[in-house]
Amino acid sequence: MSGCQLSDQTKFLHDPARLAALRSVALLDTPAEEAFDRLSRLAARLLDVPVALVSLVDVDRQFFKSCIGLEAEPWSSDRETPLSHSFCQHNRVAGQPLIVEDAREHPTFRTNDAIRDLGVISYLGFPLTTIDGYVLGSFCAIDTKPRSWDSDDVEIIRDLAASVMVEINLRTEIATRHEVEGERDGLTELNDQLRAEIEAREVAEAQHRELEAQLRQTQKIEAVGQLAGGIAHDLNNLLAPILIYTSILLDDTEMSSGHHEVVDQIQSAGLRARDLIRQLMTFSGLQAKQFDAQDLNSIVVNIETLLRRTIPEDISFELEIADDMPMIFADLNQVEQIVMNLVVNAADAMPNGGTLGIRTGSSMLGEAEVAANPDALAGAFTTLTVSDSGVGMDEETKDRLFEPFFSTKDTEGTGLGLATVLGIVLEHRGVIEFSSEPDQGTTFSVHLPVTEDEPTRDSDDDVAAIETGNRSGTILLAEDDAQVRVVTEWILHQQGYKVLAASSGGEALELLESHQDSIDLLLTDVVMPEMNGGVLYEKVRETHPNLTVLFMSGYSDDVISHRGVLDTGLNFIAKPFMGDELMSQIDDLLHVAADAD
Repeated sequence: MSGCQLSDQTKFLHDPARLAALRSVALLDTPAEEAFDRLSRLAARLLDVPVALVSLVDVDRQFFKSCIGLEAEPWSSDRETPLSHSFCQHNRVAGQPLIVEDAREHPTFRTNDAIRDLGVISYLGFPLTTIDGYVLGSFCAIDTKPRSWDSDDVEIIRDLAASVMVEINLRTEIATRHEVEGERDGLTELNDQLRAEIEAREVAEAQHRELEAQLRQTQKIEAVGQLAGGIAHDLNNLLAPILIYTSILLDDTEMSSGHHEVVDQIQSAGLRARDLIRQLMTFSGLQAKQFDAQDLNSIVVNIETLLRRTIPEDISFELEIADDMPMIFADLNQVEQIVMNLVVNAADAMPNGGTLGIRTGSSMLGEAEVAANPDALAGAFTTLTVSDSGVGMDEETKDRLFEPFFSTKDTEGTGLGLATVLGIVLEHRGVIEFSSEPDQGTTFSVHLPVTEDEPTRDSDDDVAAIETGNRSGTILLAEDDAQVRVVTEWILHQQGYKVLAASSGGEALELLESHQDSIDLLLTDVVMPEMNGGVLYEKVRETHPNLTVLFMSGYSDDVISHRGVLDTGLNFIAKPFMGDELMSQIDDLLHVAADAD
């Protein structure tokens, strides 16, 4: 071979496109197959030759996909030879046969090792060519003696080589189909993943919308709470003298019945105003609270009489109390408010009479059931169920059920009842559920988490109040609001106490200094200018560590807690208060203080 021929041969063998085509058929180093062996045997029989091969030419070897008649070792077992033993590598012109009659006299092949090691003397091969024109190898017939190949021999090899390529293309198509099917399966899996991601995204977006709605609801509640907290102090200070003075007038036996009725109406209006403010503050999460271990059954039973008086006579009242109920950690007044609000709503839903049921019980809630309240934990709960046989609710009403100021009672309702219930339940780390259909009645279920705590004080241990009018002792009163100070001082005087009244914390300290140990109790407002009640208390403790102190305020829970009062567990009474409420708490404190001495 000339240098040019060697260069062309190397270029052919190392052509990346040809090698890619060779590897794409995936036949290198694969087991023998009957389809290829059959064609090789047919060639050997038709041409009367000892050897027929399907040879694939790689970059440095030839691999025999079929080798009929090849007996020399190790070539027969390995089914391959190096290119030094190859005639097939020269079969590189598509569509043209390679004809060698006597390799020993051929200028290209006379030095080929196949003559010596394999006994190859004559050779007739036809290139195995892809549709794109790449030569993969050859289909050949080999004889061990010189031979003149005629045109019929060439036609036979050409046709059989075409059949070999049909088999190769068939396998390529099958492999391609498997690849496509794999890709299709992959696409199907990808589509499933995308569909799952889309569904997950839709769920996440729905949850996001729900959280946004909850956030807007929370912001609305906070806005109402800020408004309520801002006006509570002034309104409560205005109501305090009204309630106290009306209670004093109602105790006047010489007042005419007509005047008595008028004063009674004034007091009733004041009490309704006080309750409305407290309900608004409870709904906003601002009302002062005292959490303790409570018995839900006892709460319901204790207000049963009041509940029966609340509902009309044409409504049948059914009470079902469960046995062995666990305790709940709750604010007594707020749980009572839950019961009252649900009962009042149930009664209002039955304008023509019906059945109202109250049941208590226990329940176990899982993660899914408590998901609506982020602060709730799955586990054991007590359950309060209030049901009615009333008008029920449509979907629009149910969607707005807990919305503040939404009411179906026209001008009669404030729209805070169920919103307040929801706020209390959430604050108690509970869950509220309801079901209702038009004309099918409504059922509310309130789940409150149980506690293993015991009540810190049993109601039977309450100290009996000292009889009215027999009080004695000195009370230091610190109150910046003149009306509240005057009426509080007046009622304390009426009950027998000596009162030292101060309009500020500084003035109270001066009075304490001048009267030394003659003072039995300090009654102080929490929020005052210059010196608030908390600071006054700390200064008083420096010189009078055992002095009994009672705090009072018309501000909401969050405001006075920042003054360092409620968080310390000290004695507190909320404004506005009735005269008997104030006296009962003072009597109790002084009695306890006396026992301690």
